[in-house]
Amino acid sequence: AICRQAKSLSAAGRQLFDVSRQGKASVNDADRLRKYLARFGLTWEAVQDQHSSS
Repeated sequence: AICRQAKSLSAAGRQLFDVSRQGKASVNDADRLRKYLARFGLTWEAVQDQHSSS
């Protein structure tokens, strides 16, 4: 639901990784989310397209 409601990959990443990002030396939420989605064969574009077509 967060990915579908977010306007950008970075915005979704900030919401999803809010707590865990505090301990990171480098904060790159967009890259973390892109890699996470890829583990399941998904892309940001596919998630957004699915949202706009429903």
